[in-house]
Amino acid sequence: MNKRWLVWIPALATMACAAILLFLLVQIDLTRKQLQNDGVLEFNIVQQLGHDLDTLVQMLMTYHQGNQQERSELQEQTILHVDTLSSGIRQVNDSWPSSLLSLKSTQDLLRDINRFLDSYGPSMVAGTTLQDHQVLQISREATDLSSRVYAIDLRLFNRQSGIRDSVEKRLDDLYDALWGFVAFYLVASLMTIMLLLAIFRRAATLREDAVQTRTQLTTALDELTSGDIERRAQNRFMAAASHDLRQPLHALGLYLNVLKRHVPTDQGQVILANIHRSTEALNQLLNSMLDLSRLDAGMVEVNWEQLSLDSIFDHLHQNFLPEANQRELQLDFQYSGLYVRSDQVLLERVLGNLLANAINYTNEGGVSLKATLEGSHVRIDISDTGPGIPADEQEAIFKEYYQLQNPERDRSKGLGLGLSIVKRLSNLLDIELSIVSDEGRGTTFQATLPLAQPNRDEPGALRSKVPRNTDRADLAGLSILVIDDEYDVRDGMKTLLVQHGCDVFIADSSARACEHIIAESWVPDLIIADYRLRDDQTGDMAIEQVREEVNMDVPAMIITGDTSPARLLDATASGFTLLHKPVIADELLNTITRLIGECT
Repeated sequence: MNKRWLVWIPALATMACAAILLFLLVQIDLTRKQLQNDGVLEFNIVQQLGHDLDTLVQMLMTYHQGNQQERSELQEQTILHVDTLSSGIRQVNDSWPSSLLSLKSTQDLLRDINRFLDSYGPSMVAGTTLQDHQVLQISREATDLSSRVYAIDLRLFNRQSGIRDSVEKRLDDLYDALWGFVAFYLVASLMTIMLLLAIFRRAATLREDAVQTRTQLTTALDELTSGDIERRAQNRFMAAASHDLRQPLHALGLYLNVLKRHVPTDQGQVILANIHRSTEALNQLLNSMLDLSRLDAGMVEVNWEQLSLDSIFDHLHQNFLPEANQRELQLDFQYSGLYVRSDQVLLERVLGNLLANAINYTNEGGVSLKATLEGSHVRIDISDTGPGIPADEQEAIFKEYYQLQNPERDRSKGLGLGLSIVKRLSNLLDIELSIVSDEGRGTTFQATLPLAQPNRDEPGALRSKVPRNTDRADLAGLSILVIDDEYDVRDGMKTLLVQHGCDVFIADSSARACEHIIAESWVPDLIIADYRLRDDQTGDMAIEQVREEVNMDVPAMIITGDTSPARLLDATASGFTLLHKPVIADELLNTITRLIGECT
């Protein structure tokens, strides 16, 4: 049976029971009122009156037929009976029911009986002898009155019979209704029991489902918690490893830059270039981790402007064409003349990471980039002819360190951070990112962002930003203080700067630097400090200590190898120029030139 009927049938049966019960109460009340007005009292009163009149007639006829002695005895009984009849009639208004007095025939009868008593009452007293003609006259009128009483009595009897028949019929109806009530009550009870059993079974099923769901949630939560713990441990390890790797890599880059001037042979320069390229590849891997940490720390600021997609596409084409040619892949860029509102650098990073990912995973065919207008938005498609991405993997590829089809951990395919950076930058730039992939035929990443109209007054809307060339000033004669707790970093920094004619003093702490300043009366023109130093000292604290010692706001910069979001926030909050290890020599020298130039 349908479970819905298990609810409706008891409800309908209950409503039917309530209706029958109401019907029973109404019928019982009507029966009670009808029985109260059944006319039995009126019938008895009228019947008694008729009996009294008949008795009077009988006594009068006996009196008429009797001898003198019998008449003498009967006269007293007759007079006593007339007095009794007269008393009952005189007090009728106090003892007779109103329903009986309301009848016109009863009113006429009482009037005639009163007149009868008024006419013959005086002659019916003790000491008076009734004449035969009086006896006959009284007898005839009493007989007539008795007949009229009998007619009323018969009417009351018929009325009482009708009431009895009506009560019997109503009792039959009540009996039938009672059986209907019992039947509906049994149906309601039976269906209620079935409903309760169904509810109990459903409750048992729900309990089992709840237990199973709770078990699944507990298992999932344990797995999630375990995964979070493992991921946090992995992030801590990678952050620590990144910091420790950046120190020697930073020193290595400085030494390589100095070494170029000391390698005279062409073969030596080729070997040096290969070493520099390998170092740069490692530098890019570590910078990916740094970018992820900066995004998680909320340190990336968005510079909103109107951008020409053609200019961005052209810049990306120049960057990726050599790699595509090396891998013998076609690079198809379709220019659209469309403009978008975004951040130039960050948008290029998103598209660049997607292009790099497409090229890395495409062995033959090509990679395409195009923009399509869709209403008030622009959709950029990055398509490849690679192996495709399974549907159940399309969410996982945006996780940190997650890579498809790279069991050998080929470093040329990165650390698995490129798409994680893309996901975070897309959220930051309000880019809607989606994937359309067909296994074995290729993948298309779709990035949708708001359309913008070109503003000819804004150069950024017409062309891609080109990094400004900084004319590097002559650094010869500059006094530079380097504070770093890593000897190789200090020595590499000194070697590079001395090569450019700088007077460099290196120290592993601010205290050692202050000792030198006091002993030699030496004042630096620039301070370069590592952020994380020994004894829980930070680079900004060391700079302030040195400034306080020389009583001058000496230009300063901080170089850090930290990638944890908390430390990056703290370093940025110090307000000093911040560079991240490993620092390219040209970037370091340009920053020094800019800081010195701002103070002159």
